[in-house]
Amino acid sequence: MALYHKHRPQIFSDVIGQDHIVKTLSNQVNSDNVAHAYLFSGPRGVGKTTLARILAKAINCDKHKKNDFEPCNSCGSCEEISGSRSIDVIEIDAASHTGVDNVRENIIDNARFKPTKSKYKVFIIDEVHMLSTSAFNALLKTLEEPPTHVIFILATTELQKLPETIISRCQRFAFHKVGYEVMKKQINNIAKAENTKIDKEVVDRIINKSDGCVRDAVSLLDQIMATGEKNITPEIASLVLPSTNVEKTLELIQALFNRDTKTSIDLINNLANDGINLDQFALDTIQLLRTIMVTKASGQNENLEIDLSDEAKKQINKLTKEITHPELIKLIDLALERINQMKTCLLSQLPLEMLIIEWCSTTDEKNTDYTDKIKTEKIESLSIEKKSINEDTTQKTTIKEKVINLVCKPSPTFTMDDVKKHWNTFIRKIETDFPSLVFILKMAELKHVDENTLHISVGFSFHKDKLMEHKCKDSLESALGEIMSTKVRLNCVVEESEQPQNSDDLKEIASSLGGEIIT
Repeated sequence: MALYHKHRPQIFSDVIGQDHIVKTLSNQVNSDNVAHAYLFSGPRGVGKTTLARILAKAINCDKHKKNDFEPCNSCGSCEEISGSRSIDVIEIDAASHTGVDNVRENIIDNARFKPTKSKYKVFIIDEVHMLSTSAFNALLKTLEEPPTHVIFILATTELQKLPETIISRCQRFAFHKVGYEVMKKQINNIAKAENTKIDKEVVDRIINKSDGCVRDAVSLLDQIMATGEKNITPEIASLVLPSTNVEKTLELIQALFNRDTKTSIDLINNLANDGINLDQFALDTIQLLRTIMVTKASGQNENLEIDLSDEAKKQINKLTKEITHPELIKLIDLALERINQMKTCLLSQLPLEMLIIEWCSTTDEKNTDYTDKIKTEKIESLSIEKKSINEDTTQKTTIKEKVINLVCKPSPTFTMDDVKKHWNTFIRKIETDFPSLVFILKMAELKHVDENTLHISVGFSFHKDKLMEHKCKDSLESALGEIMSTKVRLNCVVEESEQPQNSDDLKEIASSLGGEIIT
């Protein structure tokens, strides 16, 4: 049997990292005052389904007594629920039962009948956000006014995808990732129960790799213990867990902060030659950059979800003083973009090398000198132009403004041709996501592009007002930016047409905006 199943919590007190939820639920069971519907939301592998089963056992336990909230795990009801054999506790995977017919058959119709053996009939719906809109609508009435013998427990990793009508009818509990110390204690307890000694460095590696997910942590421990060794050292764990050296990661970050291209490239090549897993090294680099960012913002690194030596913490504190917040954010953005390319790149070190060159060249000394030279040439050229026109004060101010605009004004990352090339794709996307804006955009005229801003014109002021509404504008900019793979700003002006619009067109526009033409 897998360790995760063998050591899965069976009573409330076994659940780790969710004390705020366990306390509330145990009090409800203790007072016999359970709700008719619960919503468990949070990251995967932190105990949502496990706690749902424990709750189902506790309220249906044959030996349940007042002031005793824990299930006995020995009565017929508890054993059947623990073994997933109870006909009164129905677990449904919404990912594979998304349709309205499944909801009617498995839930609505089933809920009408009283439980066969138990006090309550419990429906545990996992990944409930996967249900279709029609399935949610069918479930809503039953969820709002369920029979007294029915309890719903909905579990989801993506709360934002649930309709507000569903959320508002449930008691909501937000599960959290499990912290470092709690996870460390759990792993050591399991290892001890399995008569296995595990090195602290391996425990730290499991915790960092699992990212607060208990199920992942126990599964990794299970894989390591499958080697058959009773004394797990870092060398043995490396057969399963890709490992890297924190000192090497910090060394790379120091070189990046120094904009030292050669040292950074040499370090990556040496790691590749030594057989180090560069995918894991890249993830460790991102994690340490995040640690530096948080430490710089908060001023301390004692409560982070990563275990570091005192020497590493001192070096991180030193690094925080060598980079600004904007630079650090830019570096992390570049790193995330390049690291995502490692999954499909034939040479695993290539994206890292591209990251190094791209980052270090942004303020490379030669590059800076070249840029300064260009700026100087522009200023000298404009100064000659200024002398040829006039030497009065007003013209000097004008020339200064021109220099500032030419030298400092950012160039757009896209052209009008780029916009026209993607405009029809953009319109099709808007037709799907924001149909009320389509007719306005179809009648708009593309004007020009400057400073990453697309300027368009429309014939009526209420068209402009609609497009420039904060939510609409953000949605349009986001959609167009996604299609063109760059940041896009949108600006709209009114250029009223002298020709009367076709009445059918006006009716269609008014209808799309929720209005009508009054004659």
